[in-house]
Amino acid sequence: MTNADGSLGKYMGGVSEATVIEEGISFEELVIKVCSRMDMSHDGKSLFYSTSRDKSKHLRMRDADGVSMMFYLNEDEVDIFVEEETLANTPKQCNISSRGYTWARYGFEEEVNVFNFFIKESNLLSSSPSTAEGEPPSSSKDSLTICHEMGLVPYSQQRGEDILSGDGQLFDNHRLFKKAVILFAALNKFTFKYLDNSRHYYRLACVVDGCPWKLTARAQGKSQLIRVIKMNNEHCHTAQDNSNFKPRIRAKEMGMIFMDKIAGQPNFLPRSICKDFELAFHTPLTYSQGWRTRERARELISGPVSMTYHLVPWMCQRLIESIPNTKAVWSSSEDGKFKQLFVAYGCNITGFLAGCRPILFIDACFLTGPYRGSCLSAVAYDANDQLYPLAYAIVSSENYEDWLWFMHNLKEIVGEKQVVVVTDRNPGLLRAVKELFGEECNAWCVRHVKENFSKFATGKGMKGNPKKTALHLFTKIAYACDERLYGVYLTKLFGLSPELSKWVEENGPQHWANARFPYRRWDKLYTNIAESFNNWILKLRDLDIIQFMKGHVTLTTDMLYRHKMEAGKWHPLPVGRNIDKMIKESQEKARGFTCRPTSPTEFIVSTSDWKSHAVKLHPFYCSCLRWQMKGIPCKHAVRAIEGSSYNIYNLVDPFYRVESQLLIYTTVMSPVPLHDMPSSTDMVPQVAEIQYGCEDLDITTSSSTATEALRPPATKRPAGRPKKKRIESQFQDKQTVFCGLCHEPGHNRSTCKSPLPG
Repeated sequence: MTNADGSLGKYMGGVSEATVIEEGISFEELVIKVCSRMDMSHDGKSLFYSTSRDKSKHLRMRDADGVSMMFYLNEDEVDIFVEEETLANTPKQCNISSRGYTWARYGFEEEVNVFNFFIKESNLLSSSPSTAEGEPPSSSKDSLTICHEMGLVPYSQQRGEDILSGDGQLFDNHRLFKKAVILFAALNKFTFKYLDNSRHYYRLACVVDGCPWKLTARAQGKSQLIRVIKMNNEHCHTAQDNSNFKPRIRAKEMGMIFMDKIAGQPNFLPRSICKDFELAFHTPLTYSQGWRTRERARELISGPVSMTYHLVPWMCQRLIESIPNTKAVWSSSEDGKFKQLFVAYGCNITGFLAGCRPILFIDACFLTGPYRGSCLSAVAYDANDQLYPLAYAIVSSENYEDWLWFMHNLKEIVGEKQVVVVTDRNPGLLRAVKELFGEECNAWCVRHVKENFSKFATGKGMKGNPKKTALHLFTKIAYACDERLYGVYLTKLFGLSPELSKWVEENGPQHWANARFPYRRWDKLYTNIAESFNNWILKLRDLDIIQFMKGHVTLTTDMLYRHKMEAGKWHPLPVGRNIDKMIKESQEKARGFTCRPTSPTEFIVSTSDWKSHAVKLHPFYCSCLRWQMKGIPCKHAVRAIEGSSYNIYNLVDPFYRVESQLLIYTTVMSPVPLHDMPSSTDMVPQVAEIQYGCEDLDITTSSSTATEALRPPATKRPAGRPKKKRIESQFQDKQTVFCGLCHEPGHNRSTCKSPLPG
């Protein structure tokens, strides 16, 4: 019905429809969309809309500014009324839901959904009678149940009432009840106090003297359900009372508010917590408050950090039950303190043994969580030369005992397969590898040897260009594939400095030089892939042990699935993109080479400096030995293949082909159900001592026959803020910084000394 002034009066009923609109729609598009939804012509129609703060008032929409104002005055949904301009017919109602608006108004990314809350309507928990099939659920407040997805919301009276609706409202547990009360009070700008606070009975009141706001709630029998018995939602505040309001929320209560967000993003930054809280409640937080909030939320999720170790046996057992052939073991000291954890998923073990090259890279990185420690890892390459994690361990340090325990478990999953183990020359690790894998299989990372070589050269007074030449010759010595080239470059180094040449001969070249190493290293002289693993788990290294294990399962699951899907898209190439790129690089290097066949499968390839190399296509052979070493045709072999009728991809080692990749990823990670994970405070793991049958190896591991709870390791936290950035190698490639003002290298805009542009 239309009022005398032309505005829309009381809505008398009519047809209702629901649809979705996005912010940015034009006025004309909106009119057409609404009218077409109502099955009517858009000619001669007027649109009116209500506001979330006052549903009784309706504003007319005339142009694009009216559309923008409609989005501004409403949060998630709005009622739009359609009326004939000439006749005052009963308007029809169209219920518009603007779901994209929440993100667009504040400029949030889609993942920032902490400002959305959800109210579940549960017939099971409702005291109202059930509705007939097909009918909409009852609007009774008894049917409203706050679910675990409830998070922060921007202030609005309607949302505050939805969070805490009043008499009869039912909550799944006391934690959700308290969380709802805290959010309700913060959104409605008042402070409350507990008159009674137990697990079975709650009585709350407003702190302002004489204010009638009160709430009473009680547990339902012996269950955890909490029902609001009575709520007087009226306040009597003066203007000064409202002016004095400041949210007083303890760190534990703040943790409850952000618990769901932290559960999904354990590394959610404290500054992000401060930003989200200020946007929701218009009250700033300090960084320390945000940090304490995150720590409290983590405790609410996993329990106190010291008690998370109680769940280690349960988590290991669940991994073994969920993922076939998984090895997950832990050990403890005689007084029941955690010592070591080893995890290797069955799918990764199967994939490595089925299709990966027989070479493992061992490394360790520091953990920065509450109890510090180290993460030991064993990784390999898949057929596309990508990271393939095999096993990891969490230990207190990198001593010989921990390395021996880790390598012993690694040897068990590898079995009798002959593998090359590449290490960084850690003394304890070298000793463990020698005992379990043999000294001949122990390869050293060239970068670590090169760093020691560089320090020795500096100590001998060598610097500048002579030192650069020495380092260049050292690299040539390491990569030389045959004894002849090895001797050539060593002789050149002797001519530069006999002491450096002697250092090379005395520092185990049989472990790091290609020409001297007895096994095939696949041209992998560095442990870069192990460093990639350390970067891959970077966000997990600050978490407690259970969150680390859960996070590692998630990362591995995503990686295995992604790589398996990518392998299915290699067609028509029989190799991966990384391998194809290496072949093309060899083809670029072969430009200018000449090729002369001596048989259909044998060739003489002459380089640009007129050096001749013999190449045989069956079996794979090049006199430079690079093809045999790496498994990918070298530049000489590439030129010979171009002069033949062979497909170059068929002359790549089978370890690089799609068949191997599919074998590696045949078994992906099985889902690991964690919905029934017990609380760390309720879990009392069982510990027993079982001795491994290994000489000079004193190790206790887990069983389920003892009664002592697993306690955290004995660690001494160093003074100061924990360092989270590793000390970079002297050979680390550093990115050049450019100034945003003068665009010169070497500094940024905050330290720029150039005059400001006019």
